Amino acid sequence: MQTHGGVSKCFTELYKHLPHEVAAEIGVIETDNVYLQELGYPPLGYVYDHFISGHNFPVKRFLYKAYKNIIAGHPSRWDCGPRVNQYYSEKLIKQGNYDVFHPTYFDDYFLSFLKNKPFVVTVHDMIPELFPQYFAKDDVQILLKSKVVPLASHIIAVSEQTKEDVVRLMNIPEDKVSVVYHGTSFKPYVPSVPEHQDYEYLLYVGERQFYKNFMAFCQEILPVLKRHQEMKVICTGKPFSDEELCFFNEKGISNRFVHRFVRSEQEMLDLYHYAVAFIYPSSYEGFGIPILEAYKANCPVMLNRASCFPEIAGDAAVYFNIGGMKSDLAEQLETLYGLNNDERNALLAKQHQRLQRYSWEQAAKALVNIYNKCC
Repeated sequence: MQTHGGVSKCFTELYKHLPHEVAAEIGVIETDNVYLQELGYPPLGYVYDHFISGHNFPVKRFLYKAYKNIIAGHPSRWDCGPRVNQYYSEKLIKQGNYDVFHPTYFDDYFLSFLKNKPFVVTVHDMIPELFPQYFAKDDVQILLKSKVVPLASHIIAVSEQTKEDVVRLMNIPEDKVSVVYHGTSFKPYVPSVPEHQDYEYLLYVGERQFYKNFMAFCQEILPVLKRHQEMKVICTGKPFSDEELCFFNEKGISNRFVHRFVRSEQEMLDLYHYAVAFIYPSSYEGFGIPILEAYKANCPVMLNRASCFPEIAGDAAVYFNIGGMKSDLAEQLETLYGLNNDERNALLAKQHQRLQRYSWEQAAKALVNIYNKCC
């Protein structure tokens, strides 16, 4: 489902850091996910490109659809695009050569194939349930989550905040939910030689819709951009929407916002490293992996005082309020911008110390303990 993002980053890192005595397999054979491609998985379309021959011919696509759907046991989809990854996952589940199944999301396709095998499910956040104004009542994620989560042998939450939300909103017994924090690799980060650029920039990472408060963020940093004409904002994730581009044009700042699609961890860490600050204005996150990425890259972190952010970052961040009468994002940003070298280094030292709490090795070991209990 994702080319990049917190959920797929989490599972990829846990997979990479599982102890050697644990055998695991990801039910994917082709993908456009950047983290899986770094592990060597081929891109989407690979199976089709190598079907029968490496060349196209007039009926190749028809034969591909019919053959893949029929042999996977879905003959009614003979003329539809085959779900090759799901079919592969179904095949592995049916073979039964495993102790625990861990779905990476809430699709319930696997329930009829499990038999008596236990499964563990991770809840990364309860955003649809907490922000119903942004989701339809019959939203697929809400419906599937309410079906799959109660049936799980055990549930993993990525923060105490998320665990509290799961227990409260889904009426799940507290002892059925364990917290496993996200982590980071302690492999030293070495900055690349920066590309030549004649501007400073703030960094915004990830999705920008609804509760992410991106438009409020843009509105509130307008005076900062006005005072610092050389400063820009770099945004990762999807290209800017028509609404966003329209807003930039109306405010005369279309040349101050730059979109970057990031394809490697090194490129992402470099973006953090050379930024004036990483700013996270979201109203709610289950954990907030970008916080750890910024810590690792020695980038000052600014967080909305909301959700799990104080739990994850402690005193190793600059906090602000966004929206309403108490909004002080611009003020806090100016304060951070004005820090001298000693003050900035003191903040970065706090961030480095806080980072030591989170490692993928530790998270993977905690995950294996939960698997063992389920067995």
